Amino acid sequence: MKNLHFTNNEEFDEATHPAPKLKKIWEVYQIILKNFQQAYLPDRDISIDESLMAYKGRLSWIQYIASKRARFGIKSYMLCESATVYIWNSVIYTGKGTQLNPRYSGYGMATSSVLTLLEPLLNQGYCVTTDNFYTSPELYEFLLKHKTDGYGTVRANRRDLGSMFAKKKMKTGEMMAMCWRDKKDVCLMSTVHNTSTAMVHTRGGKDVMKPQLVIDYNNTMGGVDRADQSMTFYPAMREQQKKYYKKIFRHLLEQCLWNANILHRGKSDKPLVHSDFIWKVAERIFVNYQTPSVAVNRSGCRAVDVVNPERLTGRHFMDYIPPTAKKAATTRMCIVCCSKRDENGKKIRKETRFHCPDCDVGLCSVPCFKIYHTQDVY
Repeated sequence: MKNLHFTNNEEFDEATHPAPKLKKIWEVYQIILKNFQQAYLPDRDISIDESLMAYKGRLSWIQYIASKRARFGIKSYMLCESATVYIWNSVIYTGKGTQLNPRYSGYGMATSSVLTLLEPLLNQGYCVTTDNFYTSPELYEFLLKHKTDGYGTVRANRRDLGSMFAKKKMKTGEMMAMCWRDKKDVCLMSTVHNTSTAMVHTRGGKDVMKPQLVIDYNNTMGGVDRADQSMTFYPAMREQQKKYYKKIFRHLLEQCLWNANILHRGKSDKPLVHSDFIWKVAERIFVNYQTPSVAVNRSGCRAVDVVNPERLTGRHFMDYIPPTAKKAATTRMCIVCCSKRDENGKKIRKETRFHCPDCDVGLCSVPCFKIYHTQDVY
C-alpha cells in the first residue's frame, strides 16, 4: 500500500479538474461507479441516505454524524435498491466543493444531492424513499414532473410545509394529513399513498394500527444502513490509513465485493453468504494470479523461480466442520490452544468449528493456523 497511486500529480490542473479535493482517487472512483450502473438495473423501489466511512485523519471535510456507528469520517450520499441493497450510485461529500450536477445548482444541498443521484433514473417510473434530511415539497414537486414517485419522513418545520404540522398537538394513534403519532409525532410526505391504515403485529406482541405509508417506509428505507452494516463485518481495512484516498479505495473494494455478491445471488442456484463469497473470491485470485515463488539455496543465494500451485491451493487450508445427525454444532479441540497453559499451570482448552482436512487437527483461528503450519505453507 505504500506505493499505491492512482493519478499523475504533474498533469493535475485545479482550474479544469471536476473535483480537485478528490484528485487522488477521482478516476478510479468514476470507473467503479460506471461499472456499478452498467452491471445492474435496480427495481422500482430505491432509497437514498447518508453513509459514513470511518476516518480520523487530517482532512478539512470530515463529518460528524452521531447516529452513525463511525461518528467521524468521510460522508457519502448513496442510492441503493431497497430489496437487494445493491449500491447503484454515490456522491462523496467534500464540503463546498462537492461535485454535484450543475443542472441543480439552484436547489439546496439536500435536494441537489438527491437529484444528482437520481439523474439517470428520472422519467422511468421509479419510487424513491428518503428520510427527513432530504424530504421537502420542493423535491417531490420536481420528482412528480419527471415521472418519479417518492415518500418519506419530513421535518415538521420544513419550509413550504405549513405551520400546522409543528404547532398541532396530537393524541396517540391520531393522524392529521400525513402527521401520525405513535410514541412521538411522525410527519411524512408521499406522492403515492393516502391515509389508509393497516394492522401490524409488533415485536412486543401487540397489534397496532399504522398508516400504510409508515409500513412501506420501514420496509424500503434501510438499504444504505444495511449495506454499511454488512460491509463492516468483513472489512478490507485492518488498520488506520493515513492517506484518505487509500482509505476510500479500500472502501470501494468492499462495495465492489458487496455488489458482486448480490449479482451472484441473483444468478446462482446455490447463493453464498457474504463471508463465503469473499473467501471464494480470494481463493480464485490466488489461483489465477499467483506469482512464482523464489527458491533459496543453503548458501543464501537466490535460485531459479519455481511455480508451486499447491502452495496456495492444495495444502493446509481451514475447512468448516459440517453438523452431524447427533450434533448440530460439531467442534474439535485446537491443538495449538490445548498445548498452552494459563498463569496457574492449567491447560487452555478451546473448541473450534474449523479443522485442517490434510492433517485432521482442529484450528481455532487464523493465528493458530499460521503458527501450526508455518513450516509447511510458508
